[in-house]
Amino acid sequence: MKKVKNGGLTASEAKVDRRTALKAGVVALGAAATLGSPAVAQRRPEVRWTMATSWPAAIHLHHMAEYWAKKVEEMSGGRMVVDVRPSGAIVGAFEVLDATHSGVIQAAHSWSGYWTGRNPAAAFFASVPVLFTPLSHLAWIYEGGGLQFWQRMYDDLRLNVRVFPAGITHAETLAWSHRPLRRLEDFRGLRYRAPGYWGEILRGLGVAVVTLPAAELYTAMERRVIDATEFNTPYTDRLLRFHEVARYFNVPGMHQPTCSFELLINRTAWDRLPADLKIIVEEAAKATTLWALTHDLHQSMEAIDFFRRRGNQQVTLDPQAQWEIYRASMEFLRRQAEANAFFREVFDSAFRYHQRVAAYDELMTPIPVRQAHRVPQQFRVI
Repeated sequence: MKKVKNGGLTASEAKVDRRTALKAGVVALGAAATLGSPAVAQRRPEVRWTMATSWPAAIHLHHMAEYWAKKVEEMSGGRMVVDVRPSGAIVGAFEVLDATHSGVIQAAHSWSGYWTGRNPAAAFFASVPVLFTPLSHLAWIYEGGGLQFWQRMYDDLRLNVRVFPAGITHAETLAWSHRPLRRLEDFRGLRYRAPGYWGEILRGLGVAVVTLPAAELYTAMERRVIDATEFNTPYTDRLLRFHEVARYFNVPGMHQPTCSFELLINRTAWDRLPADLKIIVEEAAKATTLWALTHDLHQSMEAIDFFRRRGNQQVTLDPQAQWEIYRASMEFLRRQAEANAFFREVFDSAFRYHQRVAAYDELMTPIPVRQAHRVPQQFRVI
């Protein structure tokens, strides 16, 4: 047989050599798998960021930031790594925005409602009393222009940050309290921890409002420094152990029927990212938002069952009181809109969008679906 030159090998020898190389590659891959070393761990990071959150490490809100960082690392194949630190480890809960702006940290996870003193419209990107459900809020943010308003707010404040949604939760507990809250009269004279616009509305109803970070609430309730507190959903409330220091959990979440959280990124750090990592950062934030909502909903249902089993008492605000709070909230928002053009623009957009979603939901969602937990007796099969 005639020899064919291939680096000094015959054609048949070359085939054997290629097979040997392929086998060696398979063996090498198998060895790596046997050692349990994922590709993420073997790649040297090209980008390392530090993120600070506004939350204690033990609660769901901090876990949102950790989930986002984990997804970024996984989706980038280890090219980008984010070190997530809880409130107080680098800066305080209410200092993360300025720290991101100045470049002390590259990213933060927080709640824009903390910044209403800088721009009153900030609440619309966090939570507003008696406005939005998780679905209507997300639709407005992603499709109805909300995210553009959100970024514009920070640009108008001349802050060197980019913002993305990164987590949302269902309606919050109205309050954990030392006495039941059924009527508007029950709120008067309370020392109640409540931030943002809910705090302003409560002041108008005769409540002594206090603002405290999450880490201080257990002790404040235990020592009766405050009479009532809200913070987040039943899931987070359980992690904060409010059930140990308050007898009553009051519903529904008039003040925060949904709550959205923000990923803040230093713009200079953002601009330095290659295009594919920018996409990963954004898509990881969307994945975080979906996980945050579904995980929180499931765990909050479990938490309500837990509170009932251990003897905490559920108190539901009277319908009349709910409508009175609605009116007081809308009057407050109207006054804000009259005083601030940007607020008015955002409010008009948000309120009309939520009305459209509410009308569409009522039109398209069957009554038996919305009221699956209370089917009339004559229609029950199971």
